[in-house]
Amino acid sequence: MIIKSSFTKSLINFLLPPQCPLCQEIVTEPHTVCGICWPKLKFITIPKCSICSVPLENVDRDMPCTDCLRYPPVFSRAYAPLVYNDSIKKLILRYKNYDGLHLGPMFFSWMRHHIPENVDVIIPVPLHWKRFFTRQYNQANEIGKLLAKHAKIPINPNILKRQKATASQGHKNKLSRYENLKDAFLVDKYKNTLSKTNVLLIDDVLTSGATANACAQTLLDAGAAKIDVLTIARAVKETHGKS
Repeated sequence: MIIKSSFTKSLINFLLPPQCPLCQEIVTEPHTVCGICWPKLKFITIPKCSICSVPLENVDRDMPCTDCLRYPPVFSRAYAPLVYNDSIKKLILRYKNYDGLHLGPMFFSWMRHHIPENVDVIIPVPLHWKRFFTRQYNQANEIGKLLAKHAKIPINPNILKRQKATASQGHKNKLSRYENLKDAFLVDKYKNTLSKTNVLLIDDVLTSGATANACAQTLLDAGAAKIDVLTIARAVKETHGKS
């Protein structure tokens, strides 16, 4: 079976060679970026904020950033492999808006190294039913399923509901983002399931933290013990990341 599977894979790659998702050049392995585009991706390394994972400057170790010290988030910690720049933005927008689910395994390969320990359940950030109807899938749930299978952690996309069709967060400032998400999420019949659980919340990008905080507060109010967040990328402001 292994030989047959390997032969089938090789045949598919020969007939339909894998392409770099950024420039469409042929690559040797599926779900990879070519050598020219690879440097365009900025991976988060030490030093970074020990709470929100934003890259830090002028320090030599992980520590809380100024924003997290001044305005501590509701969630315990956020993890992300990449900085949200133009290249990763292009990939994420394609993934969630243009039927780009084939990019999921590539994102998974970067995110799987950042799954925290002692997670009881994975919960994706939900879409409102109107947006789900338009898109036909929830990108956070799709990447969550890959992570859940790899880590052997149960995933439940039904626990957290988005009861309010919020406007796009894209061009809002931090205060407007928080106001936009007021009373947006709900946990109802699954409250007993959440009692004293450690939750890993999955989303595509962590920007201001408004969505993650709103979800985390709803889950904590329903009985969860701790909320960690894992995203593909972490957005960075010019004024953010200062120690």
